[in-house]
Amino acid sequence: MTSSAGAAGDMLPPDLSAHWYNAADFAPGDPWRDFNATRAALVLVDLINWQVDPDGPSIAAMRAAGHDERADYLLGRFADIIAPNLKLLLPAARRAGVRIVHARLASRHPDYADIVPALRPYVKAAAALDGSPAAAPIAEVGDAPGDLSVVKSGAGAFGGTELDFLLRREGVDTILYAGVVTTACVLLSIAAGFDLGYRQYLVADCTGTLSARDQEDAERLIGNYLAEIVTAADAVAAMETFSDAL
Repeated sequence: MTSSAGAAGDMLPPDLSAHWYNAADFAPGDPWRDFNATRAALVLVDLINWQVDPDGPSIAAMRAAGHDERADYLLGRFADIIAPNLKLLLPAARRAGVRIVHARLASRHPDYADIVPALRPYVKAAAALDGSPAAAPIAEVGDAPGDLSVVKSGAGAFGGTELDFLLRREGVDTILYAGVVTTACVLLSIAAGFDLGYRQYLVADCTGTLSARDQEDAERLIGNYLAEIVTAADAVAAMETFSDAL
């Protein structure tokens, strides 16, 4: 995992980086300063059946295109790293009052006309209509009472969805991200959230892409200034510290 610690110091002097990562009071080496779980959301990007099921359409499409190695890498990372860490992170987040959001790439149109052109054939081939089993959250994350759900028509979780509106209505100013793939839908969600002013964290060991190099590159790019790179263990500890202080 690539660390984001020191990224701000490498790019700007301290007097110009007081709000790095959109933090109220940024301090290098202290990513959880002023963290408030009740003003935070955990956005789960495309952790849905058609995207990460070993027998699902997305993995099948990769294999049909001759990318078995990439499909195997993503599935291996999910089984060995992402799923175990989500099992730690999600219960802690729910206990601490973090709002869970399922951001799902799916269509609400019978002809899939709402999906951006580049992704429309992909989503249509998966029969990923909102309300279908394909577009439902995977069993590893569930869909608990109180969770929010937004339907994406493109890569990012904000474009064309009500996510920003819902979070602001709840007073959320901080977002943690998990999901797939880190170089695409996760990255574009974080980029949009940055421009909307959210304080952000990438829970790196709860994200995955199609190669180790891609994951490393994504963490490096995101960690420069879009979001701090943290682990599930880091996030759980911060949530528990917040809860204990109440």
